[in-house]
Amino acid sequence: MHFGLETISISVLYVAFLAAVILSIFWRPIAGICFLIPIIPLQTMRYRLDQYPLGSNIILITMLAVAVGLMLRGMPLFPKVPWRGLLFLHMGYLSISLCLGSLYLGRAMPFTLTDPRVGEWKSYILMPILLFLVAGSITSVKELKLVLLLICAGIFLLDRGAWGAVSGRDYSSYSDELRDSGPMGYAGSNGLGAFLAQAAAFVLVVASLESRWRWKVAYYALTLFSVIVLMYSLSRGGYVAFAVGFVFVCLAAQRKLLFLTIALGTLWTSLVPEAVKSRVTMTQTNEGELDHSSETRMTLWEDALELIESNPITGTGYVTYAYMGRVGNYTDTHNIYIKILVETGIVGLLIFLTLLVRLIWSGFRLFLVVNDPFYCTLGLGLATWVLTSATANVFGDRWNYLQVNGYLWVLAGVLASALVLIEQESNVPAMEAIEENAEDVVEVCSA
Repeated sequence: MHFGLETISISVLYVAFLAAVILSIFWRPIAGICFLIPIIPLQTMRYRLDQYPLGSNIILITMLAVAVGLMLRGMPLFPKVPWRGLLFLHMGYLSISLCLGSLYLGRAMPFTLTDPRVGEWKSYILMPILLFLVAGSITSVKELKLVLLLICAGIFLLDRGAWGAVSGRDYSSYSDELRDSGPMGYAGSNGLGAFLAQAAAFVLVVASLESRWRWKVAYYALTLFSVIVLMYSLSRGGYVAFAVGFVFVCLAAQRKLLFLTIALGTLWTSLVPEAVKSRVTMTQTNEGELDHSSETRMTLWEDALELIESNPITGTGYVTYAYMGRVGNYTDTHNIYIKILVETGIVGLLIFLTLLVRLIWSGFRLFLVVNDPFYCTLGLGLATWVLTSATANVFGDRWNYLQVNGYLWVLAGVLASALVLIEQESNVPAMEAIEENAEDVVEVCSA
């Protein structure tokens, strides 16, 4: 932290955790949400809390405190959000699929927390539950803005931690030793690249729609910082994901920045270190063959597609592929869509894709028809984050990691809260008002 607090920073964080739990229960649930947001991507920092009582479960305990606080105030744990039914279907289907997976693997039913498959299921289910807790805890526009600032603060802390891990290295030539996950922990350098791509594209939205010039400069600076750290992550999937997010933001809100796409596409080889250039161009060897990483992905995908044929409808069961030993010691298909199809079948994939489309469309629709710049920022920000995440997940499973994907669910909860506040301001159901403005959507898209 470089403020003389290095030796006590984790102790301070633990005290803040205890305070957040107490305040969430006896004061306002938003206190716990505000504590969680900056530390969600900082996995390695959370590791250091394991030395304290209950320190290894600070996410779960804080979420429970927020839930208790909501119940004590008579507020719903699962407030009405545009995707509530779909989310219940998604979580319920995964729970059933987890049991089907036990039958497929010939294991006992997953009823104990010591079962590693149950642990992975719990870690994922906490994320959509976080969406509901965020949506239920936010009660004012001021709190919406506070959450947005805390997300940007979390992105900055992640950038700063990752930069500290790589800034002193020699990038004159590529080697695998240059890759570092930074504060992302077990999500790896590809997880870091995926998060940075999503974060950079999101902050670009915030900067593009910000009217106060000092804040605009600050947001653009954070965007640039995130892009630079992304470059040094040496994650090709992250590069592609950010490119998709960048073009989407430019087309939606900053068309004057499109010239940067052409300029960067032309000049990028002279702007990046040699290691980055080598990483991008090494997908194929001089003989036209795929590099080892790309070739391994193709092998995994081909094997997974063969497995799909035997269980096309419901799949082999949630969290099963890692325990099959199909290709060497690899435990992942390195593509979230293929993984979902293998484990949950066509049914699970359709639910998942529907959820992605609904999240993107809800955010983009809000951006198109609401005049308030702040609400527009939330709408386009969510759409951009989900689209960038969907792209990053083509190259591996970045969806099931809280530190990589947690902010997506937080932003979805923020958007749901914004819709409630819009409804309170206009006395008209927000989504109904947006539907009534469908002609405006068509006109904006045509323009």
